[in-house]
Amino acid sequence: MRSIPAAALLVLGCAGSVAPAVAPSPARPAGAADVAYHLLEGRFDSADQARSSPGYPAFQVVACPAEVPSLGPRVLYVEQTRVGGEKDEPYRQRVYVIEPGEPLESAAVLRVFELTVPGSSVGACGGSVPPRFTRDEVMERVGCAVPLHVDGTVFRGATSGRSCPTTHQGATYAMNELVLDPAGFRSWERGFDAAGAKRWGTDTGPYVFVRRTPLPLPMASDARTVTSDSARAGR
Repeated sequence: MRSIPAAALLVLGCAGSVAPAVAPSPARPAGAADVAYHLLEGRFDSADQARSSPGYPAFQVVACPAEVPSLGPRVLYVEQTRVGGEKDEPYRQRVYVIEPGEPLESAAVLRVFELTVPGSSVGACGGSVPPRFTRDEVMERVGCAVPLHVDGTVFRGATSGRSCPTTHQGATYAMNELVLDPAGFRSWERGFDAAGAKRWGTDTGPYVFVRRTPLPLPMASDARTVTSDSARAGR
């Protein structure tokens, strides 16, 4: 396994149906999950891609730490908004839960949840305290989790086959490929019908979201942990 640099390490949440989820661990064992969590935290947009690539509208993603009892210490509340749209309100709201994967030093799992009452939480990342939800206010998108694995200088992951159900625009399942790195993330989300024909999503590649806020301060120490562990694993 190649290593993640010391400075380093969605638009996730397949559209569609839902169904009604780790404790903090020492810094080294939880290194990869901690790094993925901090990589996803912040403000991102795809404005650069929109200017250079016709057919890719600009979106903004804001992700901030949140609290949901029983879902562990790595929880993010996420809003996605179309830049320059008629409304400033997000068209997508999600809760991400990042858990350690296997092996702990170089893998994490991103679980995706929807809000049962999304409208009441719009703009929650701008508040003075972290957004807080009860367990009944979030519903997991079963089958839409993304296992993330260290690949050199990035995390890579994807949903599994037809596991992520959706009813959006006539599709029956969605697929998403995700890459995280220090500069932001790339997300390629598409929906397909039962025959495997694409019903929505881009043909030419992922949306590229550029980080517009500094990496959180814990990033440096977390990344060094993953770097050293991954380097040893690759020898």
